[in-house]
Amino acid sequence: MKKDRTAIILRKAPEPPVYLAGKILRFIEKEEQKRTYRRIAVWGTLFVVALGSAVAGIINLGAELSRSGFLSFASLFRTDFSYAMANANELFLSLAESFPAILAAFCLASIGFAVCFAARLIYEAGMVRRKNFAIPSFS
Repeated sequence: MKKDRTAIILRKAPEPPVYLAGKILRFIEKEEQKRTYRRIAVWGTLFVVALGSAVAGIINLGAELSRSGFLSFASLFRTDFSYAMANANELFLSLAESFPAILAAFCLASIGFAVCFAARLIYEAGMVRRKNFAIPSFS
């Protein structure tokens, strides 16, 4: 009984226009392009922020290395190598104490994020260049 009603409704349904499928596919493609451009904008912004923080972190790391005395202790190897080798234990402990580890970790993390965001940005830009948007199949 239910099958008969469905068959009657489907028989009475009007046929869609011929151009409707192409119009729907073009609309879907345009929406995917817009979404891809938005993702490019987001990944590009994140890349610029991560790159800026990496540059600022590297500049601060250089200043902190000289401010903490790390570079002074490290220069002993170049200026007075025999003294540095005679007191190697104390010198390595002084180097470890004066190294700004948190700032160095921040610099490495921001460089890593910048690389990841750049890779994602390149991938999304390649999608736009190839116009490799997914077109749904109705089969």
